[in-house]
Amino acid sequence: MIQTLLDERDVARWIRVSVATLRYWRGEGKGPRYRKVGQLVRYAPSDVQDWLNTRPAGGEGVGEEASRA
Repeated sequence: MIQTLLDERDVARWIRVSVATLRYWRGEGKGPRYRKVGQLVRYAPSDVQDWLNTRPAGGEGVGEEASRA
Protein backbone atom coordinates (compact mmCIF):
# COMPACT_ATOMS: atom_id res chain seq x y z
CA MET A 1 0.00 0.00 0.00
CA ILE A 2 1.35 3.42 -0.94
CA GLN A 3 1.16 6.11 1.73
CA THR A 4 0.65 9.77 1.03
CA LEU A 5 3.97 11.41 1.88
CA LEU A 6 4.14 14.48 4.10
CA ASP A 7 6.32 17.52 3.53
CA GLU A 8 8.34 19.33 6.20
CA ARG A 9 5.55 21.74 7.06
CA ASP A 10 3.05 18.91 7.53
CA VAL A 11 5.36 17.02 9.88
CA ALA A 12 6.41 20.13 11.79
CA ARG A 13 2.76 21.07 12.32
CA TRP A 14 1.87 17.49 13.35
CA ILE A 15 4.58 17.21 16.01
CA ARG A 16 4.39 20.91 16.92
CA VAL A 17 7.96 21.98 16.21
CA SER A 18 9.33 24.51 13.78
CA VAL A 19 10.49 23.51 10.30
CA ALA A 20 13.95 24.72 11.36
CA THR A 21 13.95 22.27 14.28
CA LEU A 22 12.91 19.44 11.99
CA ARG A 23 15.72 20.35 9.57
CA TYR A 24 18.23 20.50 12.41
CA TRP A 25 17.18 17.07 13.66
CA ARG A 26 17.44 15.70 10.13
CA GLY A 27 20.98 17.05 9.80
CA GLU A 28 21.93 15.53 13.15
CA GLY A 29 20.31 12.18 12.30
CA LYS A 30 17.89 12.56 15.23
CA GLY A 31 14.56 13.09 13.50
CA PRO A 32 12.10 10.80 11.79
CA ARG A 33 13.16 8.76 8.76
CA TYR A 34 12.76 10.73 5.54
CA ARG A 35 13.00 10.24 1.80
CA LYS A 36 14.48 12.46 -0.85
CA VAL A 37 12.37 12.88 -3.98
CA GLY A 38 14.70 14.85 -6.19
CA GLN A 39 15.53 17.83 -3.99
CA LEU A 40 12.34 17.48 -1.97
CA VAL A 41 12.24 15.94 1.51
CA ARG A 42 9.23 13.77 2.27
CA TYR A 43 8.11 11.72 5.26
CA ALA A 44 5.87 8.65 5.42
CA PRO A 45 3.30 9.04 8.21
CA SER A 46 4.16 5.57 9.53
CA ASP A 47 7.85 6.55 9.84
CA VAL A 48 6.93 9.68 11.80
CA GLN A 49 4.63 7.65 14.08
CA ASP A 50 7.33 5.00 14.62
CA TRP A 51 9.83 7.73 15.50
CA LEU A 52 7.38 9.34 17.92
CA ASN A 53 6.85 5.98 19.61
CA THR A 54 10.59 5.79 20.37
CA ARG A 55 10.65 9.17 22.14
CA PRO A 56 10.73 9.27 25.95
CA ALA A 57 7.31 9.67 27.52
CA GLY A 58 6.31 11.35 30.75
CA GLY A 59 3.14 11.37 32.72
CA GLU A 60 1.72 9.49 35.64
CA GLY A 61 4.30 7.58 37.62
CA VAL A 62 7.27 9.66 36.50
CA GLY A 63 9.48 10.45 39.45
CA GLU A 64 7.80 8.03 41.84
CA GLU A 65 11.15 6.44 42.72
CA ALA A 66 12.60 9.83 43.63
CA SER A 67 9.65 10.67 45.88
CA ARG A 68 9.99 7.32 47.72
CA ALA A 69 13.70 7.81 48.42
